[in-house]
Amino acid sequence: MKSMVSKLKRVKKNLTSSPNHQAIIYGANEIGFQLAEQLTKLDRDVVIIDEDNQMLKRIQEKIDVMTLVGSGVNIETLNQAGINKTELILAVSNNDDKNILTSIYAKRLGVDRIITKVNNYDYLTDNKALTIDDLGIDLIVNPCQIVVEQIMDLIKPTMKTGIESFVGGKVQLSEVTVSHRSPLAFNLISQVELPTNALIICILRRNRLFIPHGEHKIYPGDTVYILGKKGFRTKLGQLLSKPQNEKEKIVLTGGSDVNYHLATSFKPKHAILTLIEEDETRCEELAEELSDVLILNGKPINLDLLKEEGIDQADFFVAAGNKDEENLLTGLVAKELGSKNVITIVNSLEYSYFSEIVNVDTILSPQILVLERILDFLHQGQVSTDNILNGQMRLLKIEVPNKIAKKGVKVKKLHKSSDLIIGVIKRGKELIIPDGQTELKVKDKLLIFTLAAKSNIKRELFGDY
Repeated sequence: MKSMVSKLKRVKKNLTSSPNHQAIIYGANEIGFQLAEQLTKLDRDVVIIDEDNQMLKRIQEKIDVMTLVGSGVNIETLNQAGINKTELILAVSNNDDKNILTSIYAKRLGVDRIITKVNNYDYLTDNKALTIDDLGIDLIVNPCQIVVEQIMDLIKPTMKTGIESFVGGKVQLSEVTVSHRSPLAFNLISQVELPTNALIICILRRNRLFIPHGEHKIYPGDTVYILGKKGFRTKLGQLLSKPQNEKEKIVLTGGSDVNYHLATSFKPKHAILTLIEEDETRCEELAEELSDVLILNGKPINLDLLKEEGIDQADFFVAAGNKDEENLLTGLVAKELGSKNVITIVNSLEYSYFSEIVNVDTILSPQILVLERILDFLHQGQVSTDNILNGQMRLLKIEVPNKIAKKGVKVKKLHKSSDLIIGVIKRGKELIIPDGQTELKVKDKLLIFTLAAKSNIKRELFGDY
């Protein structure tokens, strides 16, 4: 919760700068309540819509917001809520289909920014005929996906993903600490094999941040910041994984969606995975889909089973079943039996505060992580003059002049300065992580990372053309 408070301070300026100060929240669940509470602290007019009048009454008893009984997919209800003067809508109910429809209606009715929560992982697949861009949604959050990403960050300590995100979370900056055995160590930038759609933006060396070019070499102790499109983190993690003879032993308890997707994030050569699930039918389902994972049918809290599986040798133990109390208890037992790192998932916000007193290494709350992701997006605001990496780097957004685009100028011709780099090109709905050979086109929008405050970035980039 501490990190969420700090994000609130950063988001306030972006929110209050809009001429329309109203936000509509569809969903009076815990996430809807928490979002409403944070937005009212920023002097926003908030309207909450939900079909459940009792849930709305409970919220009104706690915070000063307008409530409306109805559905987000009802145009009349949206009009009553003042959709015509709304700048932001957050569709966070427990019904995915209604959240998507609410977002579509809001976009067609002229709402500027739309954030949607979906629980179904299928909405995140890349092979869908209808994409989120087609729907006009600015940010889609999936609790399971966010939790899996957070756990992966903890399991792979050399890489921190999503330390900054841009373009509605579609592009992320990852932080990699280079060790002597890292595949990055002692390589020239030009020799580093990164995943497709990834780019080294800057390097921190002995407290000095600089933007490297092809002839620069990476050394142990460097912190390398890598920019990539959403999804590149998995391939980057594989690149930085331990050698095969140093497989990590990871034990997962609970056949939840979190553990399923977590298990699919690992390659057999990188980890030895064991998953314990009490329900026999679920075990059979998991065994069919996770052929490289040892699936055991049993109670996660069974001491004999845990000891038999060598829980004391586990590098990571993840308690991610569907019952909070069982996850907490299982995590405590695993820690007591000698697991090196214990991660416990709790869905109730009340249990998330136990991290201060419970002897496990990490307690993660999907609800808090969703709230933080949404606040990150709201903080992003207009990226044209944003500061990142604790203010050490500036982020600028400009459109390529027509005369430059018509000449087919390549990115490498613009990288004349040692203190700026073009990180992203937005071309219509397409996002491009460029290399030196990428040609600029008409109406391209550039996301530029720079170490210095530039008085005239266009002149510096395009002055010779």
